[in-house]
Amino acid sequence: MRRRAGTGLVRNELRLLLTAADLQVGGHERFHGYDLAHRLAGTDDGGAIMSQPTLYRALRRLEERGALSSEWENPEEAAEQGREGRPRRYYRLTAGGREIAVSELRAQQLQWSSGILVPLSTSSD
Repeated sequence: MRRRAGTGLVRNELRLLLTAADLQVGGHERFHGYDLAHRLAGTDDGGAIMSQPTLYRALRRLEERGALSSEWENPEEAAEQGREGRPRRYYRLTAGGREIAVSELRAQQLQWSSGILVPLSTSSD
């Protein structure tokens, strides 16, 4: 696993963290793994779709680093909402996670403005 310079995160962790930040900006105060997987599946960033084991290992590592916090769903609240089955684990982006996401986005902006990164083609050639 190669860690990304400056953040100490591997690519999958960084993808999840940026996706979590995007969800939070979109009004989702908390989210579960399926939310992240669904959002990642809808992106075309040139990366492979993340498997569930990879997703949940990366979420656990982000939580260990303090970028995310988590809590288990209250079974009574889930039942009141008509949801059955196993409780979900909900994640929240922490202040430290936001700082990492913002600094990474700034670094990417600098790279884009200097021409280091080349945007992916959106045409269907």
